[in-house]
Amino acid sequence: MTVNSETDLLIGPQALIAYSRLSYTMWHALAEFIDNSTQSRKNYENIIDDILRDEGTPLVVKINYNRLERKITIRDNSIGMSHDDLVAALKVAQPTADSRGRSKYGMGMKTAACWIGQKWKVTTSEWGSNEEWEANVDVEAIANRNAKVPLSMRPATTDSHFTEIEITQLNRNIQKRTEENIRLFLGSMYRNDLISGNLKLLYNGDEINAPDEASFDTDPQGSPMKTELPDDFVVGGKQITGWFGVLRKGAGGRKYGGFSLFQNGRQIQGFPNAWKPTAIFSGVDEEGANNLVAQRLVGVLNMDGFDVSHTKDTVLYKGDEEAELEKKLTEITADYRNYAKKRRGDKTQQWTREKVRDLVQNMGQEFASPEMGDALNNTILPPLDAIVASNQRQASALAPDDYVAQFVVGNQLSVRIALQERSENDQYVTIVAAAEPNSINIIINRLHPYYESLETSEAVDECIRQFIHDAISEYRVHRQQANINPDSVRRAKDALLRVQELRIDNAAARLEREDLNTSVSG
Repeated sequence: MTVNSETDLLIGPQALIAYSRLSYTMWHALAEFIDNSTQSRKNYENIIDDILRDEGTPLVVKINYNRLERKITIRDNSIGMSHDDLVAALKVAQPTADSRGRSKYGMGMKTAACWIGQKWKVTTSEWGSNEEWEANVDVEAIANRNAKVPLSMRPATTDSHFTEIEITQLNRNIQKRTEENIRLFLGSMYRNDLISGNLKLLYNGDEINAPDEASFDTDPQGSPMKTELPDDFVVGGKQITGWFGVLRKGAGGRKYGGFSLFQNGRQIQGFPNAWKPTAIFSGVDEEGANNLVAQRLVGVLNMDGFDVSHTKDTVLYKGDEEAELEKKLTEITADYRNYAKKRRGDKTQQWTREKVRDLVQNMGQEFASPEMGDALNNTILPPLDAIVASNQRQASALAPDDYVAQFVVGNQLSVRIALQERSENDQYVTIVAAAEPNSINIIINRLHPYYESLETSEAVDECIRQFIHDAISEYRVHRQQANINPDSVRRAKDALLRVQELRIDNAAARLEREDLNTSVSG
């Protein structure tokens, strides 16, 4: 005999702790709060726009990170929430009447706050309510002891309107490099709001700006090389609007190329990590190859009809939608790709006499400082044997977890890069032969104070690249001459510094051959 029954599929409070393991980045987590602020203004624009206009201010979202107290605060001056709105907002995955547009899933504030910290507090006052409400969320207590969320109310003025989220007992700290990325990504994600003047974003009191407007190359007739997508550009039954173009000489770069994907006017994926489908940009991953197309071809795709990931950083395609989109973009951008491959920027524009003179004059103040003089005159070097022995001890003490990368150069030299947190007083980098033949270790001491000045990923990238160049050059000179002479090392390094330009030229040549073969076979 078959017995039928039914039950509810329930989500327990332990899910709150699981939110701390979501694949957020700090900038995408903070974006959840900005989404709520901007969508709240949109939902009640017939009220709040007049209020803000009378107050002489746009919508302002302030993000503050207190490093000593390990506290993050996000505050806006939107319309605020009533008691009922606040109670509804604290319910996970239960969209309210206001859950639309950028806040349509009804989860962002809860998941982002739990990802960032173990305790968070919401304080809000709805315009015209005369009330200010506060809710305190203790993630561990709710998850493990079924605690409730206490609410409290205190009087407020009629014209009070804001929402503030304060997050403490952080699950992760914000490093200086992360702060730079926060400014960079948030400025790009909300570029439309920032450019229109409808939003002002502040991080620790500093205004976040939209990235510079693209500067396009021109065709033989002098018209900008920028084309709008046609009205019939449809994928999976959904219309996509936007444009694509070619950046002018000198305005490109790998982080500037690619397609920026938007939904509800907010960037889902884009500068400085835009979508680069391999059918168009080549390469073996989402970053694309480092060729002229990847540096020069850009575009914006407005994809309001598509689903996005929980963390709002990826478009989720259904069926063959992604393949269909790539195919259509490949066809429509063909002429621009061919043009981008043939145009080379002015390699010398960053090396004019005036620019170099200004740079060196600024550096001169640093190198002429008393501190630099002390470093030159008073630093006592240990005996060479002691340095070599210390380097060997450091290499022999490396643990498997210290290594972050390994690759082979020229089918003979194995380069292994290790990252350690030794001491701010220890050497910035150690280059030492490994135990195995034809192997070298590059050991980076991430606590060295010099690295604090490297605030962008590009600066860190170039720093590590120079370490690798130095290591390979020293290895080559030692193999050929036994004794390492500085002039010989610089001569060996010169050949390495020319490799990147050669790779770009070879990649462009391969693309031209592929296009030629495609044309012949077609």
